[in-house]
Amino acid sequence: MSGPVRPYVITGGRSRPSRNVLALESLVSTAPAAGLGDLPDLDADGTGLNREHLRILELCGELLSVAEIAAYLSLPLGVVKVLIGDLWDLGAVHVRPPVQQAERLPSTLLEEVLLGLRQLR
Repeated sequence: MSGPVRPYVITGGRSRPSRNVLALESLVSTAPAAGLGDLPDLDADGTGLNREHLRILELCGELLSVAEIAAYLSLPLGVVKVLIGDLWDLGAVHVRPPVQQAERLPSTLLEEVLLGLRQLR
């Protein structure tokens, strides 16, 4: 078969990652202790690592976001989340959650700072 591989084939029919905390901006890196020899190979029944898993491990030698990985692999975001979840469960990657958005300062505080700066002139 020479056509494109369907996403459900790549993920083994799964549509959701094993961990539901992967955001677009979550940062992924290959775990330093994870050697490819320690990870399961792709078996005849489709379990283990496939070429997309291996490509993610190659890409994540440097810190990349989930969105960047999906772009590099030209795969849908949902598929990439499932694959990263697999690698995370195996301990092959580290995932850093996105930084929480800082609280917004009240506009009155900003106005007071601006007023104070103007009085310094």
